[in-house]
Amino acid sequence: MSYSARLQTYWDGLASRERNLIAVGLFVILPVGLYLYVWQPVQAERARLAIRVEQLRGELAQLRADSEEIKRLRGQAPIRSGSNLEVTARQAAARFGLPDVPGAMTAQGNDRLLVNLEAVAFDAWVRWLGELGVQGVSLASCKVESLPMAGQVRIKATLARTAS
Repeated sequence: MSYSARLQTYWDGLASRERNLIAVGLFVILPVGLYLYVWQPVQAERARLAIRVEQLRGELAQLRADSEEIKRLRGQAPIRSGSNLEVTARQAAARFGLPDVPGAMTAQGNDRLLVNLEAVAFDAWVRWLGELGVQGVSLASCKVESLPMAGQVRIKATLARTAS
C-alpha cells in the first residue's frame, strides 16, 4: 500500500470534527510557520545587509578621498636636498602653506636653521616637519605656544640636518 493510499485511509477514518480541526490547524500553523521560519529571518537579514551596505559606502567614500590625496601627493615634485638647509626648508614650507615671512628662518651654517613663526597652523607645521624628516632634517629643539585662534600656534625651533 502506497503512502498516499494510507494517508487517504487515515483521513477517511477520521470523524468530521477531527478533519475540520486538522484543516483549521494547518490553516493557522502553516502561515505562522512560514512567517517564523522564512519571512522573518529573510527580513532580519535584509535589514542587517542594508546597514552593512551603508557602512561599505562610507568606507568607499573614505577610500576615494584617500586615493585623491595619494594622487595629489604623488603629483608633487620631490624636494631636492641641496647643500643648503634653508633652501630645502623654504621649499617644503611653501608646499605646506607655511608663511614666508622675512626673518622667520635664519640659517646657522649649512646644517642648522632657526625657525621663528608667529602664527602658523599646527597641522601644517607637523606635516612640514614630516617632509623635512624624509629629507634628513631633525628637530634639535622646539617651543610651541598655542594661540587664541583654533589650530594656530607660535613656533620657535632649531632644525638640524643629520649627517648622512
